[in-house]
Amino acid sequence: MTFWGVRGGIPAPGGATKQFGGNSPCVEVNCGDRIVVFDAGTGLRVLGQSLMARSPVKGDLLFSHTNFNRICGLPFFAAAFHPKNNFAFWCGHRPEEGNIQAVLTTLMTDPVFPVPIDIFNAQLSFHDFPAGTGFALDSGIEVASIAVSCGLPGTSYKVHCTGGTIGYACALTPPDDLTKLVDFVTGCDILILSFVGHDPDRLDAIAAEVAERAGIGQLIVTDHAPEATDDDLLAREEGLMNRFSASRLAREGDCMQIGEPHH
Repeated sequence: MTFWGVRGGIPAPGGATKQFGGNSPCVEVNCGDRIVVFDAGTGLRVLGQSLMARSPVKGDLLFSHTNFNRICGLPFFAAAFHPKNNFAFWCGHRPEEGNIQAVLTTLMTDPVFPVPIDIFNAQLSFHDFPAGTGFALDSGIEVASIAVSCGLPGTSYKVHCTGGTIGYACALTPPDDLTKLVDFVTGCDILILSFVGHDPDRLDAIAAEVAERAGIGQLIVTDHAPEATDDDLLAREEGLMNRFSASRLAREGDCMQIGEPHH
């Protein structure tokens, strides 16, 4: 598993964010002969460069939300220009507002972007499903989902592949009752989690409670605020680890095996 983007809201490049990274959300899970990608922020551009050396590639992109910061990397996804690559796009929270193909087509339409989505040469498919349902991908990959909200609808995921289970629950409004979320992520070897709010200490306390109650193997908190510097995040990470020892803040470029302890 590799983190290609860990910044929430908007990309935040610069010297003050060099250690944790400035690209917006994108996480790759390597499931043998297929990859699963969570979100398509600007980190997707860097992932695309990596995939060009691995073609042909088959992959599934799962969108937690369709806010701009989680789709804006798509036009710069080099791997989508390779005719031997195959990518499926999945979205669980837009059954009435317009499907995922319409969202991504609009993103790559003048005047927002100068070239249309059909410039891509890879084989692309688009899939909408009702959040709360599960489905199977190729290579024995199983996906479960729940509907979430941060003011706008979204989807959280649990992906099981060879080696273990990864949960991805991001940009959540902290619920008054954590039971539904805890029940959903129970059994995850790794949980990638973020809550929306202006008090990181409070949000990390909630994240640690979720991880503790769900018996999570490794908690990784992501979607760092654009204004948060490396020094800010190092201090925050120390506080998080004091609450739940098997935890960390996500760093761009981090690679880890499912079930691998963090040192």
